[in-house]
Amino acid sequence: MRKRLSRGCFGFLVLLVAIGFAGGQTAATQAPAAKRVLMWKVSSPTTVMYLFGSIHVGDDGSYPLPAGVETAFAASKKLIVEVNAKDMDQTRSLELVQKYGVYPQGDGLSRHVPESTTKALNEFASAHGLPANSFEQVKPWLASLTIVAVTLQQMGLDPKKGIDLHFIEELKPTQQIQELETADFQISLLSSATEAEQQKMLEATLNEADKLKDQLTALRAAYFNADGEAMLKLLREQQTAPESLLKKLVGDRNVTMAAKLDETLHGKEPAFVVVGALHILGENGLARLLASKGYKVQQMVVEGK
Repeated sequence: MRKRLSRGCFGFLVLLVAIGFAGGQTAATQAPAAKRVLMWKVSSPTTVMYLFGSIHVGDDGSYPLPAGVETAFAASKKLIVEVNAKDMDQTRSLELVQKYGVYPQGDGLSRHVPESTTKALNEFASAHGLPANSFEQVKPWLASLTIVAVTLQQMGLDPKKGIDLHFIEELKPTQQIQELETADFQISLLSSATEAEQQKMLEATLNEADKLKDQLTALRAAYFNADGEAMLKLLREQQTAPESLLKKLVGDRNVTMAAKLDETLHGKEPAFVVVGALHILGENGLARLLASKGYKVQQMVVEGK
C-alpha cells in the first residue's frame, strides 16, 4: 500500500505558482457576489503602499472586486507583482522548463520514483484523458505542476482570471509595473528542490489531487470573506513539507520581497502590490516584515456591495 504523505507541497504548488494553463469550460467554485477582502496600507514618511493578496487562479465569479480595492489601485503610480505574466517570454520559459524539468534521452521518471508512484501517475493520466506514460520524461516537480494544472482546468479555474493578472490588464499608460521576481527565478527555484523533496512533492500531489476542489473552495470562501485566520489555518494545515523546501519557497522569498518593497517605500510614488496571499499573512509575512522595518502597517477590510 502506498504511504499517505502530507498536503504541504501540494498546497504550496496551488498557492504559490501561477500555472500557465488555459481554463476549461466546466463549472467552477464561485466566489460570493458580496465580497469582503483584506488589504494592508503601509505608510512611510514619503509615500503609501497597498498590499493585496492574490489567488493566482479565478473565474468570472471572482469579479468585480470591492470598489475600495480598485480605488487604491487607480490612485497608485506603480503596480508591483511577483511576475508580469503578460510580458513573459514564453519561448524562454519553455526552454527553461525543457532544461530543468525534462530528463535527457535514455532517462525517465520511473527510474527515480517508486513503482507505486509510476502506477499512480499512469492512473491519473488515464482518468483525465491524457496519453499513457505522459509523465515519463518529466521530472517530479514538473509532473506535480502538470497534475495541478490539469485538475484546475477541469474545475474551470483559470490563471488568466487570477487576481494578479486582473490588475496587470487594468494597468494604465500613466502607471508603471515592477516585478519582484522573474519566471526564470521561479522555474529555477522549483527545479532546485532535491530529488527527495521533489519525490515527496509529487507523491503529495497525487495523494491530494482529488481534494483540490474542496481546498480551493474553502480558501476562496475565506479569502472573499476577509477571514485571514481561516486562511492561515488552511495554510498551516498544509505546511508539513520539508523545512528546507518551505524556507526556499516562502521564507527566503518573503525576505527578498520585503527588501525590494522597502526600497519603494523610500521613494515618493504610491504603489499597489499584488502577491500571493500566503506571502502577506502570518508571522513571517510581508505585513509583519514591513512593520518590523518601522513602517506603519494597517490591515483593512474592504467591503463590496
